[in-house]
Amino acid sequence: MDKHRSVLRSGFEEYQRARQDPALEERIRSDQSKGVPPPPVQLPHDPAATVLDLPRPDGTLLVKSDIDACLHERRSRRRFSKKPLALAELAYLLWATQGIDELIDDYASLRPAPSGGARHPLETYLIVNRVEGLEPAVYRYLPKTHQLLFVFDEENMAARTTQAACGQDFVGAAPVVFVWSCVPYRCEWRYPLEATKLILLDAGHVCQNLYLACEALGLGTCAIGAYMQSAMDELLRLDGEEEFVVYLAPVGRG
Repeated sequence: MDKHRSVLRSGFEEYQRARQDPALEERIRSDQSKGVPPPPVQLPHDPAATVLDLPRPDGTLLVKSDIDACLHERRSRRRFSKKPLALAELAYLLWATQGIDELIDDYASLRPAPSGGARHPLETYLIVNRVEGLEPAVYRYLPKTHQLLFVFDEENMAARTTQAACGQDFVGAAPVVFVWSCVPYRCEWRYPLEATKLILLDAGHVCQNLYLACEALGLGTCAIGAYMQSAMDELLRLDGEEEFVVYLAPVGRG
């Protein structure tokens, strides 16, 4: 019986062959090495769109500042109360997962979560149901300015979110759902073959930061990989090719 060969493993082997074949290596040479300008670290938006300022990250909000305790007590939490999140708490979570501490010429950025080559190919969308100071709607985080971009509002978002999350009711009912999309070219610009692996690793880095930040704030979250790709992309109005959902996590109080 032939041993199963995964797509990821096949990609590793293709990469190794390319490194041994000068002709193939030339065909997969990165756009960076060709002198192509890098894609921006943040997706553009309509200048006339509604943009909301967020409170600066405030460490005094933490109810648990001991990293050892956060690591030991971190759990996936699926039961959330009806109590809303404070806007300052949401702002801290956004900074902890995708905030920018240093921007390098709109080419790369240094953030609390690591990323291969500092490419940071993820975008953060929020499906907001109950956050103080925010109307229920879909927003996108703007890490360069630490702001929220209003994307759209729509009726029955909770029900649609639950349906896209394979019927998991606690996802759609959460005060807020973090949804991470990826912009593949942001990583492929430098790493044509390695991008698939690096994007998956980055998603793990970001979500673990969310877990630890939630634990420190006295909140709960649960990483969600079980969702219907086309339904979740359609829910956020993504094209599914140049940008698509890779991970999500509801957040709330226990």
